[in-house]
Amino acid sequence: MKLKLNLFPVVPDMEEKIASILQEAVDGRASVVEIAYGTAAESVKKRILNFLNKKENRQLYSRLEKTDKGWGRIYLHFRWK
Repeated sequence: MKLKLNLFPVVPDMEEKIASILQEAVDGRASVVEIAYGTAAESVKKRILNFLNKKENRQLYSRLEKTDKGWGRIYLHFRWK
C-alpha cells in the first residue's frame, strides 16, 4: 500500500498532517509514504525533515529518500516483520 500527502501550497498545520499520515501508515502497514511539498522554499523542506527526524517519528519508518529535482518529494519506506 502506498500513501500520498500533498503539502503544496504550504499549510500552517503541516506537522499535524504528517503525523496523521504516519499513523495511518503504521495502522495500515503501508510500504511507502510519499510527501510532496512541491516548489516550496528550502525552509519548508527543512521543516518537514526536522519533524520527520524527531526520535518518536524516526522510529516509525526504516528509510527516508529525498528528491530535489523539479517537484520536491520525500519518500518514507517502511519495513514490517
